[in-house]
Amino acid sequence: MSQNIKNINTTSQINERALLERKFETARGNILLVIVMTIVNVLLLVLNANTYFLFSAYIPFILADCGMYFCGLYPEEIYTGEMAGVEFLPKAFLVIMLVIVAVILALYFLSWLLSKKQKKGWLVFALIFFTLDTLAMFGLNGFVADSIIDYAIHIWVIVSLVSGISALSKLKKLPAVEEVAAEEISTEVVSETTEVTAESNNEAANETEPEAAIEAEATEEKEEN
Repeated sequence: MSQNIKNINTTSQINERALLERKFETARGNILLVIVMTIVNVLLLVLNANTYFLFSAYIPFILADCGMYFCGLYPEEIYTGEMAGVEFLPKAFLVIMLVIVAVILALYFLSWLLSKKQKKGWLVFALIFFTLDTLAMFGLNGFVADSIIDYAIHIWVIVSLVSGISALSKLKKLPAVEEVAAEEISTEVVSETTEVTAESNNEAANETEPEAAIEAEATEEKEEN
């Protein structure tokens, strides 16, 4: 009975570890997805493709957008009213914006890469960075109905990062899989040894009983004589 309970506990620990590891890897996967989609969106922006994909960081995109806009690289119909006839900034300004974008994405990439060895600090860094990105999006855009899906995805990424950090904290408190397996094997060996010892004792007792009976009979015959 106790062995069955032990096996159930061991299986429960292994399942819990697998669940926590999935949450941790999901958080890391979302960081990588944000990086990739941000790069795609910035490239599409520079190419004037008029296409935008979700799961993008807001600050890098808006920096590239400012570079394109103030350098006069958008179609002419955009520059009407107050912007008509305004002298635009040199293209070096766009280059500077793109360099800043690259630095921000490099920091995201570092948080993804260095968190692989279950270093919680890098996940926390990514959480803070992406939270600031989300706050900037709300602060500059306000609540726009057309961007509600983008808002929802930003919040979902933040939740997944929080979940990944929490999962990693719990993982650190769980025994390693090798320790659980070793403990289980040790328990099985002790159990088998106990069973073998019990069987040996029973066999020894069974062998001793006839000898004891013969000796008792011999003693009784001597007393009668």
